[in-house]
Amino acid sequence: MQSSNLVLALLLAVGVAHGEEGTGADASLITAADIAREKPADLVEMLKARVGLDENNSVITMRGVRGIAIFVDGFASSMAELKALRPEQVEQVEILYGAASARFGAEAMGGAIAVATLGVHRIHASLTQGVDSRRGRFTRVGGGRDAGGFGWSVLAEDRVNNGFRTVPDSPFPYQITVTDERSKTTLLDGKLGWRGRDLELSLNLKRADDWAFFGRPNWIFDWRTENARAQLVWRASAALTLEAALGEERYDSAGVRDRGTGTDAAGLMPELWLTQRYRQREGTVSLVWQGGGWQARTGLNLVDLDEAFGSADHATRQTVMTADSSIRKQAVFAAAELPVGAGRLELGLRRDLQRYLSSRVFDAGPPAQETQGGGVVKSATSPKVALSWPFDGGYRLRGSIGTGFSPPQASQLYNGYVGAGSVTLANPGLKPELSTTADLGLAHADATGNWGLTLFVTRWQDKIAMRIVDYAMPVTQQPQNVGEVVARGVEAQWSRQLGHGWSAAANYTYNRTRIVANAADPSVVGNELSDMPRHKANLSAAWEPDADFAARMKLRAVGAAFTDDANTVLDARGYRWRKAGFAVLDLSATWRRPNWEFTLALNNVFDRDYVQGFFWHGEPRTLRGELTLRY
Repeated sequence: MQSSNLVLALLLAVGVAHGEEGTGADASLITAADIAREKPADLVEMLKARVGLDENNSVITMRGVRGIAIFVDGFASSMAELKALRPEQVEQVEILYGAASARFGAEAMGGAIAVATLGVHRIHASLTQGVDSRRGRFTRVGGGRDAGGFGWSVLAEDRVNNGFRTVPDSPFPYQITVTDERSKTTLLDGKLGWRGRDLELSLNLKRADDWAFFGRPNWIFDWRTENARAQLVWRASAALTLEAALGEERYDSAGVRDRGTGTDAAGLMPELWLTQRYRQREGTVSLVWQGGGWQARTGLNLVDLDEAFGSADHATRQTVMTADSSIRKQAVFAAAELPVGAGRLELGLRRDLQRYLSSRVFDAGPPAQETQGGGVVKSATSPKVALSWPFDGGYRLRGSIGTGFSPPQASQLYNGYVGAGSVTLANPGLKPELSTTADLGLAHADATGNWGLTLFVTRWQDKIAMRIVDYAMPVTQQPQNVGEVVARGVEAQWSRQLGHGWSAAANYTYNRTRIVANAADPSVVGNELSDMPRHKANLSAAWEPDADFAARMKLRAVGAAFTDDANTVLDARGYRWRKAGFAVLDLSATWRRPNWEFTLALNNVFDRDYVQGFFWHGEPRTLRGELTLRY
């Protein structure tokens, strides 16, 4: 769209987060009631509009920092599980902005998303059927019951998506799609629980089978994810509670990838069989003390992660490369929240140890080569402090400062590589990437709405990148801690009840990233990070004259962003690397009755063609309908 239209959309949303969110300088909360009102197609799209996060190839960024931890019911999770969660399964979503490793450990450099799903202690049964104009459809069945303290629930879904991402043109031939992409998902999610006066137990078993066709005849994958998670809460006394959790996740995928040299017959021919699997086991135990307006928590967390990857020639099935690693993560943490005068002080501290037990990479060559290693330990200490202070008239001031970290990969520490024209050295001395975030926010709330304004700054240090250490032939390179980035910005939020069933809400984020050091490529110093738009804004309006009907309008505007750290605008071949800003309008209406609910939604009303991610185009105009029958 034209830049003038984007500016207009941004101006409409300036000074504006949603009133249903619990908001602060460093956190937001989305409840089940919010989700039920908005009827989003999935959680990720709702999070993009609500809190301004960016998602590119399953990598999430917020406030200019990559590395957002995802947790589901207290367990370390992934973007895949977040996308698989159905909106009606969710009790609340807590979003922490900025460095959050004091609470969530590794990968929380830029924040965290913590999802709590609904418990089993409710009686319900439902059947939902959804369709869309791109021949997508889903059927979802859910039910549950609570009797005498025992409860169970189950959700099953069969889903087909079509045309969810297209790449009509790209400087990289392997990306270009020649037909619509498609995917299928079958999900089964069951819970069993018991609730007594002082003791609660729950068991969650989940399995998802997925298949995806990526718009090229021989680029197809299928994968299976299985989860088993058990939790215990024992209230030993009014002041002391014991919490424990134990879980395991298994993932297996297999697929074929083509040569990727173009869209002709040769480029679309199958080249490799690819396989990947991992197993993650996690256990946490913590003690919670509370009384007199204060609360304290301390505990231990242990994660064992085994990963393996393999590729083989498609025609001969001979191994091309294999890689596997085993990592143990150990952490001890403590947190406290206590009154200080009229305000509240929050303290957090976590110590993480990441033990790289083993790492092996085999390359069939020629020449064939194998590297192995193990025994290195990387550590990080992550503190956080926050102070919230109320004032007369519904005003509240909140400030916080905290740190985050992201550890290096096992292959970077142990596994060098000799290629045709270069040598890559391992680097067991790599340090974790670190971030520090400070923010200060002022908020106001009353019976008719709220507003908030937050200033933030994040410094991202010890960025890991490949650096050339010897320019002789062959070139020798090595992963090193070479970079530093600073992100600064402001977030504005506003919501209001307007009377006669009308309400409005909006948010705006200005975020300026700047590379301040990069020893591997000094030419990028001063540039912006890739996929980090300076402007993001969301404006919504709703009309709910009674409990039986609701209509909503949502406008999402995103500013221009670069595709690479070199900040290329137009390359020598004429490909545009600077993605233009865009705005997308969505409309929806919901009719409710005691035993049924119907939603009709039109997404991307004006069929805007926009680029997001790495030369991917956003979804076109799509009409979807969803009917739910309840008992």
